Amino acid sequence: MDEAHQILEDMVLQDVETIKVFADERRLQIVQLMQQPATVKDVSAALQIPASKLYYHVNMLHEHGLIRVVQHNIESGIVEKVYQVAARQFKLQNPMLMGDAVPGEAKGALFASMLDETSATLRRALREGIQDSQTPPRYPFVTKKAMRLNEEQLTAFHQKLAALMQETTALAEANADTSDPAYELTVVFTQNDQQNSQ
Repeated sequence: MDEAHQILEDMVLQDVETIKVFADERRLQIVQLMQQPATVKDVSAALQIPASKLYYHVNMLHEHGLIRVVQHNIESGIVEKVYQVAARQFKLQNPMLMGDAVPGEAKGALFASMLDETSATLRRALREGIQDSQTPPRYPFVTKKAMRLNEEQLTAFHQKLAALMQETTALAEANADTSDPAYELTVVFTQNDQQNSQ
């Protein structure tokens, strides 16, 4: 029997084991492909990976409620399951705040997936000419800066950035039910080990 399936807009992942299952490079790819109903065979073709190497990952996602069986196909007497994500968006606590509960490899997979999605969105915008008419354009906007900051300056910068993000998030939530354009923002801030070693 197919599982009752109504896709949630978002699902908050709080259980560490579920987060570990989700935060795997291969499983993140599967989740992305299962935004629409898909079989293991479909995923195998898209990733060019034998289906036999995907069943374990699909079963893990299913057992932890991240994907659901939405249909059964029967071909030549063989029953084939059709899966789809349980939610359009999965939200979880910042992995950097979870310490050793989430392994570094899992954190890396989560962030890599996020950056891959951002890169794909940017490439699509540039390819299709989705650009603001103002000069300089307000979107798409990409910048990279190298800077040296002392502890006080670093704290002040982080506080200002966090305040701006909170303010903008509140505006976005207020506009959620409007027809205003949708935008995406990805922020990455790291310490440059190469410059520090010089």
